[in-house]
Amino acid sequence: MKDLTRRDLCGGAAGLATASAAGLASAAPARRRPNIVFALADDWSWQSARPVDMLGLRMPNYARVVRDGLSFDNAFVAAPTCTTSRGSILTGRAPWQLEEGANLASILPAKFAVYPEMLERAGYHVGFAGKGWAPGQLKPAGRARNPAGDAYPDFAGFLAKRPADAPFCFWLGDRDPHRPYVRGQGQRNGVSFTGTLPPYLADSPATREDVADYMFAAERFDRDLGVVLAALEAAGELDNTLVVVTGDNGWPFPRGKATLYDAGVHVPLAMMWPGRIKVGGRTRALVTLTDLAPTFLEVAGLPPSPVMTGASLLPVMTGGRWARDAVITAMERHMDGRTQPGQGYPMRALRTEHYLFIRNFHPERWPAGDPPRRAVDAAKLETSVFAGFADIDQGPAKAWLATHPDDPAYGPAVGKRPARELYDVTADPFEMHNLVGDPRYARVLARMNRRLTAELKRLKDPRVGPDGDVFDRYPSYSDPGYGRPADF
Repeated sequence: MKDLTRRDLCGGAAGLATASAAGLASAAPARRRPNIVFALADDWSWQSARPVDMLGLRMPNYARVVRDGLSFDNAFVAAPTCTTSRGSILTGRAPWQLEEGANLASILPAKFAVYPEMLERAGYHVGFAGKGWAPGQLKPAGRARNPAGDAYPDFAGFLAKRPADAPFCFWLGDRDPHRPYVRGQGQRNGVSFTGTLPPYLADSPATREDVADYMFAAERFDRDLGVVLAALEAAGELDNTLVVVTGDNGWPFPRGKATLYDAGVHVPLAMMWPGRIKVGGRTRALVTLTDLAPTFLEVAGLPPSPVMTGASLLPVMTGGRWARDAVITAMERHMDGRTQPGQGYPMRALRTEHYLFIRNFHPERWPAGDPPRRAVDAAKLETSVFAGFADIDQGPAKAWLATHPDDPAYGPAVGKRPARELYDVTADPFEMHNLVGDPRYARVLARMNRRLTAELKRLKDPRVGPDGDVFDRYPSYSDPGYGRPADF
């Protein structure tokens, strides 16, 4: 395993990416600059290190994008929490560089440029429908509108406001498959789960029903994607549009969302661009969603900002060289659900094709939030995130697990974790067996630790500096009903 370099992490192909963009963008008149449609599902991910749908989801529109374009086996979010992941997508920057924006329900300070505004200044019609950058607040950040652009009721409304012949960039911020669900919605609509659950979940009827409800919501996202694809075809714009489909973080189950295990950060990613991307392509390139902002800019013929830590994916899209052999993910505060207000569970991880290394900066804290302080109440755990283990979304799967501490999945989901974790993701795709302490992996552990620390220092991550807990002092701007209860 070679030492990590900036060239490795940023793609190692900046010159090639620029050349590719120039060729693609200059091949047509300015009025035919490519459109961009970005479809972002909320809490949609793979369930393990394998890019395999364990659930048997019926998603024909996503399958179409995969079939007619390029799919990525190793795509990762920058952070496994909505606000931060979306902030990194919009800015092309690492989470810890966004200051308060590294936390859930925060702000994205106006000093951080976002790609929709860059494209708008270049003549693009930009906007979003559904969930843009969120949750959080705009006014304290010095912003007059959502960083994703102007809000529209749907794609049709967005197209209706498009100036004649202007290229467009649209963000479809679907709210599925985010919780809450109507319990039993899956089964009532013919969706059930009878397969094998990941070993980090408790296998109970409640969990299986919860998974079926998630599946129904994920398939509803696919139907929304189909509406947009059909509208593009009807408008005669599909052949001139780059369509990108992915999820913003892990699925909302224990040991998924708000963790740096693959179930929290490993997401589907596919894109199609007729005539520009080879049909039916598949790549194992290690990429992160921070790479999308520079990609969109280069597709439009604009240079990425030099402060972006992401790299344009055009080399991968056009069959060029991609030298990156590792990605970094990060986590700060998710829900404000620990004894000391403001405390999160800070983590950083280095993921290669074969290993996952996680550094937990405060292993004395509860990783999923404090346990229930009062008598464990299954009904409250099912409906209120602050009833206990606040970093796990409320729902039947969480309620069943929290009320069955003897279940084998309980400890891995909510128990305290060591300062360092190492997993062989090929042999252990669910990342259940920590190899720290195994002498056979001592050299791998040392190399991964050194590589991660060096890169965090280079990119000036406060967590490896003298004031690492600065993130704990940033205020929370939770939406109504989601803030820390006064009696917590």
